[in-house]
Amino acid sequence: MESIDTCQSSNIAQEYQKESVLRLGADKIKPYMTLIRPYQWIKNGLVFAPVLFAGKITNMELLLSTAAAAMMFCATASLGYVLNDWIDRKQDAQHPNKCNRPIPSGELGLKDVVLMSALLLSVIFFFSFNFLPNLKLSLCLLAYILMTLAYSLGLKRVPCLEIFLIAFFFVLRVLAGGYATGIPISNWLFSTVFFLALLITIAKRKSEIVMMGTEATNHRSSLAQYSVPFLNHFLWAMACVSLVTYALYTVENGHNLVYSIIPATYGVIRFLMLTESGKGGDPILTLVKDPHLLISTVVFLGLVCYKIYLA
Repeated sequence: MESIDTCQSSNIAQEYQKESVLRLGADKIKPYMTLIRPYQWIKNGLVFAPVLFAGKITNMELLLSTAAAAMMFCATASLGYVLNDWIDRKQDAQHPNKCNRPIPSGELGLKDVVLMSALLLSVIFFFSFNFLPNLKLSLCLLAYILMTLAYSLGLKRVPCLEIFLIAFFFVLRVLAGGYATGIPISNWLFSTVFFLALLITIAKRKSEIVMMGTEATNHRSSLAQYSVPFLNHFLWAMACVSLVTYALYTVENGHNLVYSIIPATYGVIRFLMLTESGKGGDPILTLVKDPHLLISTVVFLGLVCYKIYLA
């Protein structure tokens, strides 16, 4: 009888341990997802820009190649977020919003960082070897990873250079889409994405200063070299230049794309207005939460698709 009771107790203990492990695993799903920031994958939509504007998005072979490249960039970008969050954990702990992220808050530790990094690298290699054995695309991804590491390890402290590096990360996404499909990138499209990325990055820096005030430099040392008037001049200059370069691109591209300048201009002006109140710190969240920006983006994409594929 005692042996039966002992066996039952052992089985109950094992079941409890299994439930605890499962519960622990389930509890970590949310912080893991927060760590890799899937909502930021919207940026990787830029990978589709070459095939979209070339009028070839209905070509299934090119579309699948672009989708595979986008998946690789999603994993690569998330790997950059993981490494950057671990390196910046002490500075992020002093930020009013970033302190709630899994690593600075203590929800995830070094083992979790190693696990997620290994998983994301596996995804990158899987798509690289099975879908896109493309040397130029692989070099593009490698450049993104190396530049992300260089940024996290020190270049983010260099004023102006750190802004240009982040802007170039956006350009690399467009180049990746071109390399994946063999579609050449227009000089005007390249310039538009670069200047628009500068605009977004400057808006983020300005929002950090507006939101954090004198404490901003404790989070990001490069902010000590920026002033709000300087960023304002830079911000408006990039807004104007990005719209002009896109206007020139629509003329070069044809298809009567010039009409898409209207929602594009409205979206840029609306973003500048939101930045003025300190809401441009996370462009993706700003886009999702602001109905004006969201609608102008949908109208813009709708016009582009209509003019290229239907008109």
